[in-house]
Amino acid sequence: MKRLLFSTITAVFLLSVCLSCFDSEDTKISVTDSDDTYEFYAKFDKSKMGEIQNFINRKIAPSSIVTDKNMDITTTLNDNTQFQLKESPGKIRIILDKEDNSVASYIRIKKMCEGIKGIISEKKN
Repeated sequence: MKRLLFSTITAVFLLSVCLSCFDSEDTKISVTDSDDTYEFYAKFDKSKMGEIQNFINRKIAPSSIVTDKNMDITTTLNDNTQFQLKESPGKIRIILDKEDNSVASYIRIKKMCEGIKGIISEKKN
């Protein structure tokens, strides 16, 4: 009887550990803000990609970026803000070289990335 109880508890524990490892809504956000570079990386639910792309285009207006499923570009906005954008479904990386940009450009991109973080963190109803 004790062996059956122990086996059942062990099986339930192992199953719960395995299921937690396969979370389909795995989200990761990291920000690196060094003396010479600002980098934002996020992994998120792929269904939010369109909303994030639209948000980026609103924030960089009047410039815009034609979105693609897999993108790796360096772009210069109308105010001379220059940054690198890498996108694939459910992932985004934005890199800004502080030496090539003004403080205003750094603040603009940092605020945009904070907005992206907000979109990723929103729960679906």
